[in-house]
Amino acid sequence: MENKQKDQLHFLKVGIRTFQAKQFDLEFVTAHGFTCTTLLNYTFHTDIQISFRAAWLLEHVSLKEPTWVPSIYTNLIFRLHEQKNWGTIRCLTKIIMLATTKKYSAIHQPEQDNVLLEQCFKWIIDPSCPVAVIVNCLDILHQVSKRHDWVKEELVAQINHLLKNPTPALASRAKRILKRIL
Repeated sequence: MENKQKDQLHFLKVGIRTFQAKQFDLEFVTAHGFTCTTLLNYTFHTDIQISFRAAWLLEHVSLKEPTWVPSIYTNLIFRLHEQKNWGTIRCLTKIIMLATTKKYSAIHQPEQDNVLLEQCFKWIIDPSCPVAVIVNCLDILHQVSKRHDWVKEELVAQINHLLKNPTPALASRAKRILKRIL
């Protein structure tokens, strides 16, 4: 078991760079000995390269294999606060953003929504938070606001604050979300 883990860590650190992201699918993942759970666990690895690459692979596979998402969703949500690497967070928020849409059949529990609300609002007010994470969080908050009316008012306030000095990407996504809300 230890050798398998060493091989997987080495693959995430070095070997994965020899493949193109378009190759990342269920067959690719299983051929390299991963499961969705092992990949999720590696996204919380202390080595930031391993963490990011595991999240990157998980993101791409989740896009192609939405049936994977429900099996990791709860664990992902409740471990989200542990992650401090913005690159990894970007990948994880993309998965969550997709999981909160109708296309993905993740079951949303009130406790999960509470964690998402707290974490996403925390990130969007963090001055060091990259735009890619902010826009993913805005989409997540918009989706969750469909289940919690009070979120809309706070989300509109946060978007208006962010639009005081936006990047083009932030302005585009924020205005699109405002249009859906208002």
